[in-house]
Amino acid sequence: MSTQQHVDTLSSYLKSHKLSEGSADKSSPTSSPTRKQLVPRGSSSGTPKAPMENGSPARRKNDSVHATKTSILRMQLSKKQLSLQDMPDEILLRVFSFLNAGALLLAASVCKRWYSFAHDNSIWRLQYRLHVELGGLDKLEKKERHHPPDGELPPGYWQQQAISRLVAARNNRIPKILKSRNPSTCLPQHLTQGIAALGVKWCLCLVEGNNLTENNFMANDEIPSKFSHSLRWYDLGFPPIRNIRHIRLYGVTPVFYGRDGLPIKNGPCTRSLMNTVELSWSKLQDRTPDVQDDLVNVYFMEEGFIVAVWRDGGEFAWINCIVHNHHLLQRSVLGSSTTCYPFMVRSHLNAHGIRDRGLTRYEGIFCLRNHRKMFLEEYSQSVFTSTDHVASGFASFPVFKKWMPAEDKFYLRWKTELFKGELKDVFIVDLVMVDDFRRPFWTLSAPTKLVKMELAEASFEAGQNCWCFEASNKWGKVTGKVVWDEDREKYQVFQVFFHVTTKLINHVHGTNYE
Repeated sequence: MSTQQHVDTLSSYLKSHKLSEGSADKSSPTSSPTRKQLVPRGSSSGTPKAPMENGSPARRKNDSVHATKTSILRMQLSKKQLSLQDMPDEILLRVFSFLNAGALLLAASVCKRWYSFAHDNSIWRLQYRLHVELGGLDKLEKKERHHPPDGELPPGYWQQQAISRLVAARNNRIPKILKSRNPSTCLPQHLTQGIAALGVKWCLCLVEGNNLTENNFMANDEIPSKFSHSLRWYDLGFPPIRNIRHIRLYGVTPVFYGRDGLPIKNGPCTRSLMNTVELSWSKLQDRTPDVQDDLVNVYFMEEGFIVAVWRDGGEFAWINCIVHNHHLLQRSVLGSSTTCYPFMVRSHLNAHGIRDRGLTRYEGIFCLRNHRKMFLEEYSQSVFTSTDHVASGFASFPVFKKWMPAEDKFYLRWKTELFKGELKDVFIVDLVMVDDFRRPFWTLSAPTKLVKMELAEASFEAGQNCWCFEASNKWGKVTGKVVWDEDREKYQVFQVFFHVTTKLINHVHGTNYE
């Protein structure tokens, strides 16, 4: 409701209230059953005298003066545009004391006056006591109670203390969540439960050309799988694609949690930058779509992004992103709004006596899937190569040479608010390369498609029914071949290679491969 509507409503109320009082004053005192009978002093209670018709002269004078002042005040209020800015500081501060932490942070962005009230130390001292002291945070962290310095505290002191303590306590829960690992995949075993406990969500940010306008959209679907998460966005409010220059993925995590350990609703959150890719509509127009159907053109982007554009209109249809479960929780929580979490750490494999250091003693895990269905999952306990297979900045590891039966078809389904579709011969590749310390060395989750191979390229009798696929990220790529088995009426996958960049091997093992 606008300010003028507020004024009109208040004026109408005051006018009707004034008329009702005026009509009551004009009526006879004896005619109103609710008006009390006045008893003059000195008269006995048993024989009351009849009241005066118009009351005493002094009473009539006081009533007329009060009515005049009230009328003048009502006229002034009806003409003035009332707002919260007219409230005294004491009353407004009292109102702010009933707000929760999320509402206080939102109110601070209204104006300078509200900013000072929203950062008032007396209000945030209550928030600190509610969420830190009474919430059991000190007992959880086994720390001494915080004692503020002597003297007058700077504005926002208790706000900074509350948020910093709560963020630290939240981040300290992550190692406990990730402590248990799956013995076969070497990935966190209770990752999905940990994400739900911390309340982690994912936000897509479409940045326009001036790098100042951000269009944020929370994920419509978050589909977990054994090796990765599929995130999907579809919204009728997507901005024009020609205005977008960057696509960013943020992890959004609450700061305030209840005594049960679950995040409070509508509370403040922190953002952690996970991925950033550049988007140029002019380049997409010149580029052949990776796959298409009757409604959309689909483009595979870096960092696991899939961008679909309507064939009729050339605007965003939907956006998907495939994120691997390795270090997913750290990347979603521990980064900042401008920098990503540095998840790649140096290994301790520094035994100089090992031959072909960095090229042996690996295990491989490989799977093909769509958002909800697994097409193929295979494990290899011995993955190695030699310096003869290191060239052009890649070390090629033959992982699976045998035939591996898959499903009878590959497909990837999509949907928006109004339409649904299915992309044929499209799927998601997930892989984990594990070192001999049972730690993930290289991971990949990316979309790919089947590409028809010629007979000479396939080196196979049924070359006319042979396809290949390739998926990559900045640390390597995976390639493989697929053939149609007419007897079993299923696809057979074979000759799967992991091509790891020498940059990653040199960084982790301290080698100098080219």
